[in-house]
Amino acid sequence: MTYTDPSLQPQAPRAPERVVEIRRESSPLGWLVAGVVAIVAVIAVAFMLTSRPMDASSDQIAQAQEQGRAAGLVEGAQVGLQTGADQARQAAEASAREAASAAESVRRQTEIQAQTAADAAQDAAATAPATTDGTAPSPQADQPQ
Repeated sequence: MTYTDPSLQPQAPRAPERVVEIRRESSPLGWLVAGVVAIVAVIAVAFMLTSRPMDASSDQIAQAQEQGRAAGLVEGAQVGLQTGADQARQAAEASAREAASAAESVRRQTEIQAQTAADAAQDAAATAPATTDGTAPSPQADQPQ
């Protein structure tokens, strides 16, 4: 039994389906390039093995050793300069910290001395006899009366 929906319109005839096949064909171009690269590599290796450089003379060897020593001395000097600069920077930072600490200590001592002087002045003002005419009091001699 087949069910047909009456609300659907009859289907129009369909176009025939196309089937597409993808075929990969290999090309000899890849193998050709690989072969050329291999031949060039074999020729290069053979050339490097057969063509040896001329033996260096003892003067050339001595000159190369001297250049190596000079390069080593220059590099050692550069390392020494960098180390010295680092040590100088660290010493300067330590000196700056010590100077700041000393300045802070002197500031605290000065504040304490100033407070002590202010207290002494306040005590002296409190114990001084008062005058009403604006003049300083006359010194009192230790005379019996």
